[in-house]
Amino acid sequence: MHKQVKLRAIIYHAICFALIYLFCQSRHAAAAESNSKFNQSDYLSDPAKFESSPSSDLITSPTPSRTFSLEACFRKADQDNKDIAVARKNLSIAKAGIKIAAAIPNPLAQVQIGFGPAFTQLFTGQTQQVFFTEQLQTAGKRSKKIETARAFYQLTELQFEALRFNVHNRVRRAYAELTAAEAYEDLIDAQREVGLKLAAIANKRFAAGKAPKSEVLQAELNVLQYDTQRNQAQLRLQQASAALSLVIGEKPERIEVIDVDDNGLFKLSSEHTDIVPSPTASLAALNNLIETAYNSRPDLQAAQQQVFVNRRALSLARALRIPNLFVGSGFVFSTFSQHQPIGLIAQPNWLGQGAFFNITAENPIFYQHQGEIDQALANLRNSERQVDLLKSQIATGLVIAYRSVKVSRTNIFVFQQDLLPLAAQVAKIARRGYEAGATDLATAIVAQQQYQQTLSNYFDSVVNYQNAWADLEKAVGLPLHY
Repeated sequence: MHKQVKLRAIIYHAICFALIYLFCQSRHAAAAESNSKFNQSDYLSDPAKFESSPSSDLITSPTPSRTFSLEACFRKADQDNKDIAVARKNLSIAKAGIKIAAAIPNPLAQVQIGFGPAFTQLFTGQTQQVFFTEQLQTAGKRSKKIETARAFYQLTELQFEALRFNVHNRVRRAYAELTAAEAYEDLIDAQREVGLKLAAIANKRFAAGKAPKSEVLQAELNVLQYDTQRNQAQLRLQQASAALSLVIGEKPERIEVIDVDDNGLFKLSSEHTDIVPSPTASLAALNNLIETAYNSRPDLQAAQQQVFVNRRALSLARALRIPNLFVGSGFVFSTFSQHQPIGLIAQPNWLGQGAFFNITAENPIFYQHQGEIDQALANLRNSERQVDLLKSQIATGLVIAYRSVKVSRTNIFVFQQDLLPLAAQVAKIARRGYEAGATDLATAIVAQQQYQQTLSNYFDSVVNYQNAWADLEKAVGLPLHY
């Protein structure tokens, strides 16, 4: 029974090897038909010929047409971002609200002119009149409306700044993702070059009779595996460019790649960049950052301003209990004719003229605006609770972001100081060992893959650091200078 299982395993591996061999041979045959027959001596003299075969199916992105710095993206977002444009219009709306609140009610004019015997023939008929009525706002309602409108305008300004800061934070994240996409593409290209070197060594050893043909095929298969990874890197680069275009206010209508001029950390540089400071730079104390956040976060300031607006609204609602006065005056005259029918006594016209003055006011018997007062009071209490809730969220977010920054900085330092140099040395020794015949190809490929995985993990740590720093800035509420 054990022998049957072993025989089946041998047959299975033989079939897999045959399929790989046939697949590679078919690719060689296709390349020979379109170009020329593969010549091993030509390959040894010009390894670029070998690279052109597996890269023929690669997806290529357009050449970057623009290069942006982070500050340039901030400026463009301020100018063209759609969210900022809409919020800027809200400022004009709120400013107009101050004019509306300060408006003095226009007087009402009324004229009563009559025709017919009831106005001209009967001494006791209807009189003609012209009068004006003006509304007087009592209990300082107009000043309270103006104060509420001004407070609301200040709230709109703070909300605008909070939105603008949030957009800048999104720009920072999109820019950081684009730098990561560029670095990842460079990583795949660099590792593919290493794979090509291993393939060249395998061909040399096969030509010298020191290695079987299977090693050549295995080395070529190793190179081919980078094709799909490079396609994914190109896709990630295009997606990141489109995301950055959208957040800075552009409408992506074509496939475009935007270049960035700041990806130092991905190049193993310890210097600070426009995105994040150096991982070795000192970090402010957490308590200081929390205190700064309480004083500078735009959304917290907006929440506190909302409390002030609701207090003004409550004061206005209470003033509504006192009725406004409607003051009016006018002139009354008569069109009674002195030429009366028989039986009526003629009277002079001046007896039908006069002036009047009146005052009208609402009688708050059934309703004293209790609903408006209760609603304003509830809004005030709710806004106060919102401030307390936001402060708790700020403290929690700061603690989490602060810890994330410290952990990611530590990981970057470990990668730069220990893991990456060691992984690079292992890959180099394995490649040279295979070239010298001391080790096999599989060992060199595994060492190369381990180095690539270490670099990929390092890039993930850099991305985590950039995102954690963005979270920290968002939690503090202002750019952290370094």
